[in-house]
Amino acid sequence: MCSREAALWLNLLSVEGVSVPTWIRLRDRVTLEEISGMLRKRTGRRELGALIGKRISGINRRFVEEQLEAAESGLCRIIAISDVGYPALLKELKYPPPILFCRGCIERLGKRKVCIVGSRKCSRRGRVTAKTLARDISAAGVVVVSGLARGIDTSVHEGALENEGGTVAVLGCGIDIAYPRENSSLAIDISRNGCIITEFPVGTQPLKYNFPRRNRILSGISVGVVVVEAGIRSGAMLTADWAAQQGREVLAVPGPVESRGSRGPHKLIREGAGLVESAEDILGILMPLFDLTGEVSSSEDDNISLTGNERRVLDILELEPRHVDELALESNIKTVSLMPLLLRLEIKGLCRSFGAGLYAAKEIRSL
Repeated sequence: MCSREAALWLNLLSVEGVSVPTWIRLRDRVTLEEISGMLRKRTGRRELGALIGKRISGINRRFVEEQLEAAESGLCRIIAISDVGYPALLKELKYPPPILFCRGCIERLGKRKVCIVGSRKCSRRGRVTAKTLARDISAAGVVVVSGLARGIDTSVHEGALENEGGTVAVLGCGIDIAYPRENSSLAIDISRNGCIITEFPVGTQPLKYNFPRRNRILSGISVGVVVVEAGIRSGAMLTADWAAQQGREVLAVPGPVESRGSRGPHKLIREGAGLVESAEDILGILMPLFDLTGEVSSSEDDNISLTGNERRVLDILELEPRHVDELALESNIKTVSLMPLLLRLEIKGLCRSFGAGLYAAKEIRSL
């Protein structure tokens, strides 16, 4: 479960004292195969050290063996940046992780993704809001990304697992480490019905300085980041900062003015973040961006899953645009309930909005 390039990158990462950015810059000058060839030669370390301008002290061969054993045992799959399955958006980062350790359905990484994050110490209101947003976004066939932490992240994953979009969890430790321990069973559910990824090798402990690095991946694989509850100086706000630097959309859920957890989202909204009250707000802002990423929704597989109401609305849509009030009357669905259904059909590629309340079928098809 490890490609040739992934194995080559493991060899590079086993070189002590040389950072990932250094290796990425070096790849502009020589190939992975050439670098690995140098590492195998008696004089190779000296030649390589001259290339990077730094003395190479040693190579941890046992590290490579341990990672390959983990992949061969089925504990994880290791994918390199050039492999099929590596998230396309993540490649856009200045220093993308050269390899990812994954468990579960890696096809989720190629789907449309939205990140929802928030405080570990959250209110019941925050947990309910996060779970509802994740559940409704997942119902539209969009994958929901979060960090498997306590609090908001936990509720996000639980909500997303209720529907077809599913979820991706990004860890700040090795894929073999249960952290936090109380989310062990949730991690198992995600690995069965979603995907878990990390840039950290097997055996890496959840050290505090790992999580800022983890946060750049949360935003890096997503079209946008939604902050539910967060203090001003929190990991969720750091993820929002990463999103802004990476050119991702930043959105925030407002809250009670007296709540400390509202300070982060309110700050983001004052600075121009999109204000979120529902999943429809999120999808409405991000949907135009999905088409630019080359990713697909979870519903754009061979068999598209539709709810009964979605099918009822699709049956009355025509190629000529019709007003939402007319559709509401014919479908016997209130306009306030019809709008989210139309948005979900649009996300699934079955409906097109022309503005001014006009909607049409994207094409005639049998489902």
